[in-house]
Amino acid sequence: MMSIARGAAAALLLLLAVGCSDDKSAAAPAKDPDKVQVELGEEFTWKDFTVSRGWQLETTEQMIEMEMQEQPFVTGEVTNDGDETGYAVFEFVFVGGGELQATIHCTSELELAPGDASPMDCPGFGQVMPEGYDLIQVQPITR
Repeated sequence: MMSIARGAAAALLLLLAVGCSDDKSAAAPAKDPDKVQVELGEEFTWKDFTVSRGWQLETTEQMIEMEMQEQPFVTGEVTNDGDETGYAVFEFVFVGGGELQATIHCTSELELAPGDASPMDCPGFGQVMPEGYDLIQVQPITR
């Protein structure tokens, strides 16, 4: 059931990323301000938070169901560029060949006042290490 939902989400994500038509005269789909396509390691801003250049996708081994498994996690620093104190809360979605590979939830480790920075806490619990992805999108946490 979970893989069907992930497959549907990946298909929708791909359609939004590349558009639904080859007709160049057709109107482009409206851009969703809550979703930002990013490049690995490059600085980006999502809502009022900026993730610094140099963020990385790494792996760690964790015990899951009595077995050591490799899990992805994202490291980096996030800064509150807004006017209100709050936590950065979002997810990275990794897609390759139209298939969802991993969804990694992220938060700032601390509540951030305007101008403050914090390391991100982004464990990929239960996710496989994404490989061969061609799209990384940052968006609100969807589940």
